[in-house]
Amino acid sequence: MWNLALNNLKGRKAYNVFIVFAVALAVAMVLTALFTTRGVQEELERNRRLMGSDLALVPPGTKETGQVDPAKGPPARGVVPDEAEGRLEDFPEVEAATRQKYLGSAPVGDVRATLIRFDPATDFVVLPWLEGKSSRELRERPAGVVLGARIEEDKIPDGLLEGLPVAGRLRETETFLDGAIFFPSPDAFLAEPSWILIRLRKDAFLDFMVNKLETNIPSIEVIARPEMLKTINDQLYGLLRGGGFGIATALVVLGVLLVTGAMFALMTSERRREFGLLKAMGARNAFVFSLVIGEAAALAGLGSLLGMALALVWLILAGSGLAGSGLAGVSGLSFLGFVLSRMVLTMAATIAVGVLTALYPALAASALEPYAAIRSGE
Repeated sequence: MWNLALNNLKGRKAYNVFIVFAVALAVAMVLTALFTTRGVQEELERNRRLMGSDLALVPPGTKETGQVDPAKGPPARGVVPDEAEGRLEDFPEVEAATRQKYLGSAPVGDVRATLIRFDPATDFVVLPWLEGKSSRELRERPAGVVLGARIEEDKIPDGLLEGLPVAGRLRETETFLDGAIFFPSPDAFLAEPSWILIRLRKDAFLDFMVNKLETNIPSIEVIARPEMLKTINDQLYGLLRGGGFGIATALVVLGVLLVTGAMFALMTSERRREFGLLKAMGARNAFVFSLVIGEAAALAGLGSLLGMALALVWLILAGSGLAGSGLAGVSGLSFLGFVLSRMVLTMAATIAVGVLTALYPALAASALEPYAAIRSGE
């Protein structure tokens, strides 16, 4: 059966080349959608993490000093009650919270550095800005201090870092982070924090949450970042969690089904005389069915291989190739596994789609009466 299928493919080169390229184009579209979607999602998630906190719980009297924006850094006086963080569990609008403690300031070259203790395990404000390093490493093993973009390591006074090495440096943020030195907390719990930074869930309103927290948590004030930044963050979240990417990919897959189904149905219709002759020569229904399915699987497999090559070439030439697909922070083996798994799954799905779309034409071909098929194919 396979020899006959191969000979049939060789005998219809132009027609089969057209089918292979149609399948290849569909596969290239699917792979491009998969890689591009993953890249966009990674970039949106990274940008969302960089947005930092929405609110900050601060000691009473902080607003009187003129500090009304979390971008100015932790208050230089007062502490937030320890029980305040526990009370945050009563507010479903709170997505994440992390503590920071103001330790003072010190001259480092031309900069008056702000010294801050933070908890890497819960942090979502500092570590996303790390330059050239994965924040996961510092969360799991906080082995040293993190320097802001304006802090020059060679100008740090002896003894200021408490004997800790420099674990990383932040990119420029144009906030208090640039002129700060962050010390990892020796414990997961920071006693008497200077402030507690809060990230809200999507669709939580800043002004409403400020009033709600100040009303229900005693001995604190709440400062908020500009509402515009919260709106931008919500939009990023909506793009990230929304179904737009999945719908687009599903439409591409639907296009694959339509194209391959039309191709195989046309192929079967034009070969009615051939199938009639085979059945007149004694071929069983199962043989004709397997012949059509085998040719469909072979064409789909060749098309998927060509489509994978086209997708990789297009992604690289378009400047959004593998290295720039938003996965640069993933380790080499993980990245290679992601690529290979998507390719293998796409190829398997393409062959499965080819077989499924050829199923009805194969059943129709196997059910043909020899005489009627020969006459209708004339």
